Amino acid sequence: MLRSQMNEQKTQKMIKISIYIAVSVNGMISNRRNVPDWLSPEYGQGFMEICQKTKAVIMGRTTYDIIAPDYLPLQQEGTTVVLTTDERAKSGNPTVIFTKDKPAEIAEMLAKKGHTEAVIIGGTVTMSAFINGELVDDIYFIMEPVLFGSGLPLLKNVEFESKLSLLAVTKLNNNTVQLHYKIQKEV
Repeated sequence: MLRSQMNEQKTQKMIKISIYIAVSVNGMISNRRNVPDWLSPEYGQGFMEICQKTKAVIMGRTTYDIIAPDYLPLQQEGTTVVLTTDERAKSGNPTVIFTKDKPAEIAEMLAKKGHTEAVIIGGTVTMSAFINGELVDDIYFIMEPVLFGSGLPLLKNVEFESKLSLLAVTKLNNNTVQLHYKIQKEV
C-alpha cells in the first residue's frame, strides 16, 4: 500500500466527516436563483445544531458567500473551512480559514486542531470532492417538499460508489423529512 493511501486511511480514522444538506425531491441543493428561500425553519435549526456539535464546518465558496457574515454557524469558536481558489480571500470571522487544499489535507488539518468530527454543509463541488476522497462517513439528507426545473445538483463527477445504510428517518414537520445514512466502506 502506498504511503499516501496509508496516511489517508489514518486520517479517516482520526475524524468523522458528515454531510448535512437540504435537497429538493428531485435532488437539487439550490434553485437556479441560488436563493435559499425554500428551506424550512427545521432545516435551519438542525443545521445550527450539527455545526455547534461538531465545531468544525466545511463548505465551498458559493455557500460561504450566501451565508456570510450573518449566518455563519460558528461565530466565535471552532473552525470554518472554506474551499476556494482565491488566495486573497479574507474574513472578519476568526473561525474562518480559506484554503485550496485537497480534502485529505483538510481532514488532517482539522484532526491536528483537535477536531474529532466535522460537517460539510455545501456545495456540490465540495461534497463531491470529499465523497470521491472516501472521507465522508454519513449523510443527513433533509428532503424539502419542492421541485426545481433547474438548479445545482447534489453531486457532480463522483467516481466513488457505495451502498448506504439507513440509520434514521425523522419527520421534521408536516412536509419535510430527514434521512440519515451511513456510507458503507469496504474493509
